[in-house]
This record gives sequence, structure tokens and C-alpha cells, in this order.
Amino acid sequence: MAKLSFRQVEAFRAVMVTGTTTAAAEMLFISQPAVSRLLNDFESSVDMPLFKREKKRLLPTPEALLLFEEIERSFVGIERLSRIAEELKAFHRGTLRIASMPALAQDFLPKVSHEFMSKNDGISMTVQVRSSHQVADWIATQHFDVGLSAISVSDPAIKVELLAKSRLVCILPPGHPLAEKTTIHPEDLADEMFVSLGTEQSIRYKVDDVFENAGINRRMFFDTQVSHVACSYVLNGSGVSLVDPVTALNFISEGLVVKPFAPAIPFNYNLIHPASRPVSRLALDFCDLLKTRLNELAVNSEGLFEIY
Repeated sequence: MAKLSFRQVEAFRAVMVTGTTTAAAEMLFISQPAVSRLLNDFESSVDMPLFKREKKRLLPTPEALLLFEEIERSFVGIERLSRIAEELKAFHRGTLRIASMPALAQDFLPKVSHEFMSKNDGISMTVQVRSSHQVADWIATQHFDVGLSAISVSDPAIKVELLAKSRLVCILPPGHPLAEKTTIHPEDLADEMFVSLGTEQSIRYKVDDVFENAGINRRMFFDTQVSHVACSYVLNGSGVSLVDPVTALNFISEGLVVKPFAPAIPFNYNLIHPASRPVSRLALDFCDLLKTRLNELAVNSEGLFEIY
């Protein structure tokens, strides 16, 4: 048997699907004589007649029908692969797995995720909220595609990209005497009831160092691992605190007073990815949207959230 070509098989299938060489030519975007030539070559290659020719009509033989069944199975598989590839290219298919620290997960990340999914119909998204250390562990073990973390991890399994470098802000309850001050300093908070971030947060130790270096005592009223819980306590009159700016901005509409704090205590928002595999187009586009919306948040924050 002579060697078959894909073009011959394609022409045979087109004739079987459409019923005529003219319609097959239109389907394949080639001329009718070209289809006829490919069909004749195909019959020569398989060394058997596949059609009875009656008055310009092609009637498939039983052998042609059996051959078509086998070919169709292969073409269905190819078309399915092609369709999946197009869907992936257009983001109509795929899953994006995100692990985020709480600071971005309360309000900011849900809004960005909703916008991204609205623009990319057909994708699915998984979001888990954990501490920055847990996020890093999940990224290192490739359980998630994108991580949002406050810590810069030195781990060969993780690729770190600085998303935004900012500073902690001071939060006060509505009507607090310090609400009129432009900037809050450690001495302003002497003997204030203080809502502190828990010891699992590395930023806790930076905050403690600032007050210790200034010789300022605080009344350590309450601690929490989650910054938005600190905001809720302060909002209800239970002390003051220092938290990251993105979390604090969520509570301004509820009456929380947010002020710059000096000396500056850096707080970073980092993007992390598994280092051992390329970042998908889906993840890259999501991260681009994340950066855009974070920059817009900074611009509209009236100086409370500054990206350095």
C-alpha cells in the first residue's frame, strides 16, 4: 500500500461529510479538481475503490463507510484538542489557584477576582486565605499558581516579585483626640490601649522595636493574627493599632480614622510563584490586573497608601 498523506485523508473525509467534491472543495478552501485528485490518490493508496460514481454523485462503498468511521474518531479527537487550545488561548478554559495573605483578601482580592472572571468567561478560580508563611509553603510545593504574601521568602522553589512597598498606618476609633493630627508618632500613643498583631506576623516585632526604641509604653490590650480583626476592634472603640494600609482603607467608609505613622515601618505586598515552572498566561494576566488595581487604590488613597 502506498503511503497515505494527511491531505488525502482530509479530502476523503470532506467528501464523506458533504457528499460532493464541490462542497468538499468549499469546506477545505481548495479547488474541486484538487479534491478529485486527492480522492483518486487516496483510493490508489488504499488500493480499493471507495466510491461508485453515478451521474456526478459519489456513493460510498461499505469499505468507505468503515474507513470513514475510523477516520472520524481521529478527527473528533484532533478537533477537540484544537478547540481546547483555542479556549485556553482565549481564557475560556482553565483554573487559576490563588493563595493570599488576609491583608489583601478581605475586599481588594474579591473585587479583582470578580472583574477578572467577568472578563474571561469559562475559567474557574480557587482562592485560599492563609498566613504569609503558609502561602509561601503552598507555592513552594506547587499547590497554587499565584501567592500574595507580606514576606520575601529566600527559597529556591519560590520566585518573588515585589507588588508594592508601602508603610503601616495608624488606625484610631471615630472621635479619638488624635484624629486631628496629620501624622501619628510613638509618643502620641503612650499608655493607649493597643491592639497588636499576633506573634505569627513578622511585622509585630518591627512595631514592638519602634516603641521600645522610643521608650514608649503601650497598654497591650489585645492581639490578633488578622489585620481586619484589629480594624474591627479599633472601630468599636477598643484601642488603637498599626496595620497595613490596604486593610485599613476598607474601614474608612465605616468611620475608622486612618493616619500616617512615623517613623516609617515598611510593609511589602509580594507576588510569589513556583520557581520550577513557567507562569501561565492566565496567571500573568491576572497579576497585571492586580497591579493595575493596586496602583489605582494607591492613587485614590489621599496619601494613606503610598507605593515606593
